[in-house]
Amino acid sequence: MKKKLLSGNPVLLLFLGAAPALASSTSVTSALGMGIAVIGVLLCSALVLGLLRNLIPEEAKLSAAVIVVAGFASMAQLLLHAFLPSAYAMLVFYAAVLGVDLMLFGSAENAMDAGLGKGLVNALVSGLCFLVFVLILAAIRELFGAGSFAGKAVDGLKDIKIALLCQPSGGLFVFGILLAVVNKLFPSTDGAGALTSASAFLESEQKEAEA
Repeated sequence: MKKKLLSGNPVLLLFLGAAPALASSTSVTSALGMGIAVIGVLLCSALVLGLLRNLIPEEAKLSAAVIVVAGFASMAQLLLHAFLPSAYAMLVFYAAVLGVDLMLFGSAENAMDAGLGKGLVNALVSGLCFLVFVLILAAIRELFGAGSFAGKAVDGLKDIKIALLCQPSGGLFVFGILLAVVNKLFPSTDGAGALTSASAFLESEQKEAEA
């Protein structure tokens, strides 16, 4: 599980879910709201598609995943608006983007292929990975960019605020640093980094070659 949170994190691995992660990482509050929304959409989509997997024709699986994910993403957006209005005000467009996010589609299709139980477990793990990463990213940006945590000022950081971290470019900068740190912790033998082609494709290509 610990390794999955780092080297197998869907946000870092091929940058799936990177857009909502970066958009929601301006504050810990918005990151928490987005993380909860992602976990909810993943679990609900996996549950519905896992139950209906035997009724959905092979050629209709992608369409079913799109419809189910988009529906639950819309529900999550409405719930954020109702119960976390401050987080919703920060996200708005990016909360809607969840309906077309590749990470969610991948989890939804996995639920149909893996079955209900395994699909739910995979969805939960993916959601927790997203939540952990986006909270770390948001904590760094808010602490050192705004001198606050969850909207509350941190006295010791008032004089060392780095305004760049509150900007989109600052988010990409911190994202790149975290990516480099994890690649350093989990290096690959080909020099590509454990989060790029080495972890995503090389193993499957090797197995195909051996077969």
